[in-house]
Amino acid sequence: MEANPHHPVIDRPWEYVLGLLHYHMGLDGTEPYLDLELHRSNETRRLRFWSPRQLMIEEGFPSPTHGMEILDVRHRGLEGIGVRVGDFEASWGSITFWARTVVDLDAEPTR
Repeated sequence: MEANPHHPVIDRPWEYVLGLLHYHMGLDGTEPYLDLELHRSNETRRLRFWSPRQLMIEEGFPSPTHGMEILDVRHRGLEGIGVRVGDFEASWGSITFWARTVVDLDAEPTR
């Protein structure tokens, strides 16, 4: 099976520290999402993961997740899943989940 490439939404996510985690359940009829705010030096990145599934936050959270990876898994052909967030170091406090897609909340909108 082909390896899962890193998702282009952010380069080297393992160099960032998690500053905010917000889960919107979608009880109002909207699509659920998970927002992550990541920090590195003077840089802040805000990512939104649509339709997150199988969220796991391991014991040790909120310690830094220095092995965080965001993978593009669209080639697997899984229904409604295109992104995998994992931890290649299996760090304490890691966050893992699947999502339909991810967007950069600070990116310029495309026309």
